[in-house]
Amino acid sequence: MSTRGGGTEARPDELLRLLVALQERGQRAMAVRLHDGPMQEFTAVLLELASVRRRLPGELAERVVEIEDRLRATTFELQLPPSIFRLGHDAPAALTAGLDQRVAGLLVDRLDTELHLEENPPSDAEIAVVLAAVQVLLMASNPHATGERAWLSVRTGPAGVDLRLGVRPSGHEPPADEARAGRLRPLAQLIGADLRHDAEAARWTATLHLARSTAATPSR
Repeated sequence: MSTRGGGTEARPDELLRLLVALQERGQRAMAVRLHDGPMQEFTAVLLELASVRRRLPGELAERVVEIEDRLRATTFELQLPPSIFRLGHDAPAALTAGLDQRVAGLLVDRLDTELHLEENPPSDAEIAVVLAAVQVLLMASNPHATGERAWLSVRTGPAGVDLRLGVRPSGHEPPADEARAGRLRPLAQLIGADLRHDAEAARWTATLHLARSTAATPSR
């Protein structure tokens, strides 16, 4: 894809990075709306309950305290998780947070990970590309339900980042599903991933290498 007038071609890794940037922006916008709307209302209700409680006798006051505690617990549950790229997150913590928030339980029932990032830690941009690649591949595998189990290995080195994602689809799906393969092949080709189907093992595997410039030094 190119822009009119001889513009440069969009890189797949840039599209994947923008996908995660869009998710981050949406999460920040939702957090602001929750804070300025429902959370403010919860706070006002709690203040009113505290005012009422102070004028009540013992047993009734204790009952109001229980209601206040339940409301506080509810407000805590409604809080959105912080950005995966927040200050204090190193590379493993950022990628783990992203996988916990946006993959495990949402796109696959069980996600086993093997991360080797310490010696040559990835940049935020590389983490975003890895996270987006995993998300779009799992979504293409089954757009309507979660897969049964996935295995993810991410390893960084001086030359780049290597990702390996193996997925066992849910039990009701046939091992050799042409529709699933038809969804995955063009997507894998678009993002530069190597895709293999193993009907005997009832799983598919995608590998992706993100090359680094020899002059580039990953930074956070």
